[in-house]
Amino acid sequence: MDCQNHAGVQAVEACSGCAESFCDDCLVTIKNMRYCGECKGMAIPPSAGLPVQQPCGEANDALKLAIVGIFCFGIVLEPLALAKAIKAKQRMRGDPTLTGSGKATAAVVIACFALTLWVMGILAKLK
Repeated sequence: MDCQNHAGVQAVEACSGCAESFCDDCLVTIKNMRYCGECKGMAIPPSAGLPVQQPCGEANDALKLAIVGIFCFGIVLEPLALAKAIKAKQRMRGDPTLTGSGKATAAVVIACFALTLWVMGILAKLK
């Protein structure tokens, strides 16, 4: 009998999932069972081998500080937001299970923009 995927190639075994015949190149062994490419998904749980993703707390805090700093105490809160965002980006580079890169980037952009406006406002009042 020929392999389901390769015409003219002798099938060596049936898939444990669909019972179709395949050559050795088309089958993978998972938990001592042989599966074809389409059936191997049912043998591997969706989360198997993948690390659990979790949000980065510093990224969330940085974004909150940056947004609040737009409206009040920006001269103090915006530098804190920048520091937290940079720290969050460093942690995310070192730990691929952390999410929130977009929040950290948004915090940096907002904090830089708002801090610039706060400094310009203070300088304008001093003149």
